[in-house]
Amino acid sequence: MTLSGHWRLLDLSYPSAYQNLALEEALARSNGSVSMPTIRTWINPLAVVVGRFQEVSAEVDVDLCQQNSIEIGRRFTGGGTVFHDKGNLNLTIVTPRQEGMSLSRLNEINCTVILNLLDQLGVESKFVSPNSIEISGRKVSGAAAALGRNFAFWHASILVSTNTDLLNQALLPGKVPKQTKFIRSRWRPVVTLEKALGERVELEDVKHQLVRSCARSYEVGLEVGKLSIEEERLMESLHARKYRTSEWNFQGVCG
Repeated sequence: MTLSGHWRLLDLSYPSAYQNLALEEALARSNGSVSMPTIRTWINPLAVVVGRFQEVSAEVDVDLCQQNSIEIGRRFTGGGTVFHDKGNLNLTIVTPRQEGMSLSRLNEINCTVILNLLDQLGVESKFVSPNSIEISGRKVSGAAAALGRNFAFWHASILVSTNTDLLNQALLPGKVPKQTKFIRSRWRPVVTLEKALGERVELEDVKHQLVRSCARSYEVGLEVGKLSIEEERLMESLHARKYRTSEWNFQGVCG
């Protein structure tokens, strides 16, 4: 990237997946009101998050989620379904859109941050098009993105110490072939960073190293910041009228 100077760092998580997802869209839509590109690190509570153009029943075991208090949410970006818990670290990068930028190029550029992180941790990994990172053929990170007139938005999750048994149960329907007009997830076997390293890993330590990887990869300084008033208001509005509603989360429509 040619973007230089200082970027804003947000280490900001909400106790609800719906609030966290509302903030993601607010950060994209408010990009023009913020004076610098933004990096956000965040953690969701127990949740599954479907892509913008997916059918919940084709991707998620809804009954199991309800029985285990797993929130089911929908994000505004495309791609496949992901499982989140407190062992899952999420990274969001929002910048002004550069001329000629494409979704595929955005994925390649930003996945480098995670590849560099894993390399620093001594883990050999590779980028798998269009938006995944694998360790020995198993997925450890997946990403999704959106391009607007004025913004480039990208977010990814890293399986640090995720409960993969529960992940596999909750996302079991995504493995089953089904005729549907909606986007299906591309199922891959998964692995956590802990499993790859063969030792306990503290998520906070990984987060600090991830932030350093961002600064090195983009050759920028990071300044700890906070939300603007406009971003807070937009997040609250999106949460109330969209992200906490079953119409959006289960049908993909917003009244």
